[in-house]
Amino acid sequence: MKIGFKEFKDEIDILVEFLTSDTWEFYGTPNLNPERIRASYENQYYTGDDCKTFWIILDQDTKVGMMRIYDLQDGTPLFDIRILRKYKGMGIGTSAINWLTDYIFNNYSDKDRIEGNTRQDNYAMRCVFHKCGFAKEAHYRKAWVGQDGKPYDAIGYGITKEDWQNGKTTSVNWNDFKC
Repeated sequence: MKIGFKEFKDEIDILVEFLTSDTWEFYGTPNLNPERIRASYENQYYTGDDCKTFWIILDQDTKVGMMRIYDLQDGTPLFDIRILRKYKGMGIGTSAINWLTDYIFNNYSDKDRIEGNTRQDNYAMRCVFHKCGFAKEAHYRKAWVGQDGKPYDAIGYGITKEDWQNGKTTSVNWNDFKC
């Protein structure tokens, strides 16, 4: 299995087909509307000065996922990753996040950290963050309302350039304050 990455270039019809072909259970909107995707594209949600989108390609021609990096003009970029359900559990997420981390730190010299967020019950993504050297940095209680209307905890992860360069993960001191 060979995983590759290709920058998204005005392939709006393919993007719409991809995003509407699956249910994205850990997102606020698990089933996306084609008109909303097109409107977001027109508003430079997927490409522009502040963001880039990449296809995750399996064996040179099959689009199995996508990653959107945003807030590139801010101090700390964030990202969104989506992998089609039938390709989950194959290590694609770990390969993609490692690639994304290398891409950002190698191409944006002013970036000293990267952040990502997920729902507490998205155990697969939490494992990917851990495997890729991201440290848990935040726990927001009942901060992510799911499509079912139920509030879930949101978990924030981050990686610093220093940890990435040294191949280590520096944990946050959760007990640095006493009353």
